Amino acid sequence: MSNQKYLLGTDERQAWMRNYHFAPRGNGFKEPGVCGSDAKEFSAFNVAKSFYQTRPDVFNLALVANKLNITEEEAAKRLQRMYDERLIMLVKNSSVSTLGFGLYYWVVKMKKDAPAEAKKALTDWIQNKDEICTGYLCEGEFDFFCGNHMRTLDNLLCNVVEPIRRNKYVAGIYVCPIRRDVRESHVNLWDAPISAYRQYLWSKEQKTAFLKMQDKVDEIDMAIIDILNNVDSVKDMFNYKVISELSLLDEETIKNDLAHIVDEERYMVPMIYFNYQAFDLKMHCYLIRIFSNVASYRKEEICDELAAYPEFNNIFEFSDAYFDFMVTSYEGITDLQKIRALLDGYAEIEDIMEANSPRQFRRWTARLDANKDMWEECIFTDDFLQDGNSLKITCAGEYTEGGE
Repeated sequence: MSNQKYLLGTDERQAWMRNYHFAPRGNGFKEPGVCGSDAKEFSAFNVAKSFYQTRPDVFNLALVANKLNITEEEAAKRLQRMYDERLIMLVKNSSVSTLGFGLYYWVVKMKKDAPAEAKKALTDWIQNKDEICTGYLCEGEFDFFCGNHMRTLDNLLCNVVEPIRRNKYVAGIYVCPIRRDVRESHVNLWDAPISAYRQYLWSKEQKTAFLKMQDKVDEIDMAIIDILNNVDSVKDMFNYKVISELSLLDEETIKNDLAHIVDEERYMVPMIYFNYQAFDLKMHCYLIRIFSNVASYRKEEICDELAAYPEFNNIFEFSDAYFDFMVTSYEGITDLQKIRALLDGYAEIEDIMEANSPRQFRRWTARLDANKDMWEECIFTDDFLQDGNSLKITCAGEYTEGGE
């Protein structure tokens, strides 16, 4: 805990914001100098994303082979198998601090007497609604935790929130705008403490327990993901010669362009996503509310302190919301009593709601329907091009007895 108080009227005022690459601030900021996802600087990633499903050699297999003392052919074979079995996916996270849209998560609690069919209907609605860019099905003190990239708040409220709120089986929905996107899918993002950026984290105990509980991946498979996600520079993540041959673009140019926006400017983070639901793992969610009299700088300190624990595979901080944090960890391979004791040790925390998630719908717009042809389908909608107030609102996932 800092000894500074950052009081207004002193030289310390708001100095805590300098601890972060992008100072925590309002939603939907757009900074000068950013480039869209179709800009040339994204070329190397976009080509790799288009080919890795059948060409695992877009990754830096030489680095993997050297570190693990295996052949590049074996590394490629293992990556191909993990993809074919829907265990991994190449994805990216775009910095919500600079690109002009807000990231709004929302939490849904259904009524206690809601029939199972009502939850299934809402589940199907969420899975099939392209505007919802990510999301988790939950079991416990809340039922869904989902999110939208939105430039226009009215469109979120009219097109997503209001249809759910009107569902007669829904007890409540809480909108939780992201203030800091600290960690997703084990990878530290631009809002993590500066020196921890792009670290891929598992605790030693989690990894040991996970390798014992399943037979879909072994230690070498896990190490391949670890190596590629934990490179010091994105220059070492991909094989730019292969990407150049596939695209006919200049090898050095595409390498330096991607390094500029990932390593230096931190506009986006590419990563190999670990599909936890394919291993029958459940993700345990802690939805945290802190007392309203806690100052913002202390809230950021708490977030940084939680980020020191590799047991958390996701860490989100919210603003202007009833809740303040969501942190998650895996059930079955993590000491959840230890995690709860850690959280209960904070005097600033007023309340914690818990739930398990056995299913993730999408990963930043990329669908995770493992048993369907929709796997990895990705539609990034731009709500700025529509007026949500003109849309006809219908109850989301409404279930009626007898199918009427």
